[in-house]
Amino acid sequence: MIPPASPAFDIRSRYDREWVILTVTGDLDRSTAERLKTAARTVWKVEPAGLVLDLSAVPFCDSAGLSALVYVLRGCQALDIGLALAAVEPRVERILSLTRLLSAFDRYHSVEEALDAGGDG
Repeated sequence: MIPPASPAFDIRSRYDREWVILTVTGDLDRSTAERLKTAARTVWKVEPAGLVLDLSAVPFCDSAGLSALVYVLRGCQALDIGLALAAVEPRVERILSLTRLLSAFDRYHSVEEALDAGGDG
């Protein structure tokens, strides 16, 4: 049996309140993780106050995806750029929890909530 095709992967960016929002769509896995890293490096060049990863449309994350998230976290920490995860899907949140990475990230129910918290901090 052929596994179902993964949803198309896409990363869109926008700027709001001195933060960059990356909206990620599709599975974050071995075939897409490098694209997230590349997008983060592009964001870091503009030196925003923070970065919000909108994961509301990411239904799956494997070990390569987790590695990419940790890469983004460490890069933001090194550059003193805030990082927030927004609207994390339950399956992805569970993977973060099982790997004990959940507490490493600031998480919010929505992009708007993340931006509001970033503006206060």
